Amino acid sequence: MILIAARHKKEIEPLLKLYSAKKEGRFYKSGNILFTIGSNNGLSLAANIAYTIGRNANIKIALLFGLAGSVSNFKIGDLVAVNKVSLIDKYSKLIFNPINMKNIAFFKTAKLVSVLEGINLDGGFVSHFGDIVDNEGYFFARAVKETDALGIIIKLISDNNQKSQIEKIKKSSLNFDSSRIKQFIDSLIKIDSDELKFEIFKYTGIWAVNTLKGVKKLFIKKRLSFSNRQKIYRKIKINNSKPHINKFLSPVIIIEKSVDKSRIRIPLDGLQTFKVDDYVSYFHNLKDKNAIIFANKKGEFLRKTPDDYTPDGKGGYSILNAYNCIYDCSYCFLKGYFKSFNPVIFLNYEDYLNEIAKVIETDKRRPLYFFAGTFSDSLALMPYSNFNIELIKFFQNLNDDVYLEFRTKSNHIKDFLNIKPSNNIILAFSLSPNSVIKKFEFMTPAYEKRSSAIELLDKKGFKIGIRIDPVIIDYLDDYNEIINSIKQIKNIHSIEIGFLRFDKNGYKNMLSSKNAYILKPLEYNNRMYRYGKQEVLKAKKFFQEKLKGLNFYKSMEFES
Repeated sequence: MILIAARHKKEIEPLLKLYSAKKEGRFYKSGNILFTIGSNNGLSLAANIAYTIGRNANIKIALLFGLAGSVSNFKIGDLVAVNKVSLIDKYSKLIFNPINMKNIAFFKTAKLVSVLEGINLDGGFVSHFGDIVDNEGYFFARAVKETDALGIIIKLISDNNQKSQIEKIKKSSLNFDSSRIKQFIDSLIKIDSDELKFEIFKYTGIWAVNTLKGVKKLFIKKRLSFSNRQKIYRKIKINNSKPHINKFLSPVIIIEKSVDKSRIRIPLDGLQTFKVDDYVSYFHNLKDKNAIIFANKKGEFLRKTPDDYTPDGKGGYSILNAYNCIYDCSYCFLKGYFKSFNPVIFLNYEDYLNEIAKVIETDKRRPLYFFAGTFSDSLALMPYSNFNIELIKFFQNLNDDVYLEFRTKSNHIKDFLNIKPSNNIILAFSLSPNSVIKKFEFMTPAYEKRSSAIELLDKKGFKIGIRIDPVIIDYLDDYNEIINSIKQIKNIHSIEIGFLRFDKNGYKNMLSSKNAYILKPLEYNNRMYRYGKQEVLKAKKFFQEKLKGLNFYKSMEFES
């Protein structure tokens, strides 16, 4: 059975007529479709949804259909599927974390912001968190999430979130082209009656009848087990994904009220700035690459790295001084790790320095490594704060066997050219050939710019680290130029080689992202998704021969 919900009867009245639905108590019914309508607000609709699904175990699909206002580029009359829904109140204070929804094939996708009460007409603000606005979507998503039903939200764009438009809609009868939503519902009816079609739809979002028939026929013919069908679903997602570049478009500045604003290096005049009590809910709700956040870190300041992470084959500590970066690399694990890709820059560096001092006192291993850039790009974010400068000052006063390594793809080295090099400070550059940069490392500096930055720092006397990780094996021959340039570096500290790989969680996160195509050449082997053995052996031989005589160490993936 399919449950179709709406907050107002007016929103689904055309569907009630199309399906000749008859009123039965609190519901309208037509065959295997049950229609339910909310009363006063989103909360009452959610309660109704939870109660209805709880009493009807045969409801496998719950669809919320209704109107929404656009605060982005959607046009009135567009029909969109919601892939993420957040909640704010009418005063623009965020509540709770967002809920991810099912991606539905062949629909435009939108991020939905539900308003807790009343109407939030501050479209300029709301547009930083979503594309469309309603009152009930979040509550529907929350209610369905607690059940076994598959929740879907389809919205018809009815206005541009303007008060006059909303008032006009309330007074007038609702007329819209219902043919496309009817086509979708008719497909859901067929999906609902067939267990295998439902499974295919659940894992792929595909609802076209002929496509479902073809996939089902293949499964039956080959007698594929569930685990083998899952492999097919993964391939469908990977093959249907395409490169998606997130650029900063007039980003807003989010600042925690507790931070020392004098530590922010960029001028704030003329920028859209919001002061907040706590950055966390904003970080999770903002649209990707829509804001830069300044905050004070609470809790964890350092995190132990895995074993074999450092040049001496041991573990060290990542400094959690920032999250995310301004670049947009397809393979970046941070895309799934944080569920948000907006940079967060922490400014309470005294707390970090105190924690580092404590670790140096208690951890007697030498050499001991600290890394700035594991969860961000340390140099790319350097123009925004003086945190890196403070780290350098601190480490310059330590013994040479306690190292600070900056990891970066950036060529922002201006500050370093005014600093005296130290033996325990390493500037480690992630290098890729331009063929890889153009296809996978969007918005990052070209190879020539990174190489020029390395040359200047090398002449200055800084220790240089080279990180060729991840190697994209399809472009193996293109790495010759990088290897030749490495041989010209006088103050080389270390070279690391590693290949594209993901653990299970990273693979799952990437599979759900718009960059799933990066997973195409990988296969599951020895608890990781990685290149096939023959490809890896070929690449290992290539680097071992080309780097013969140079001091390079292998990442955990290279050694596996």
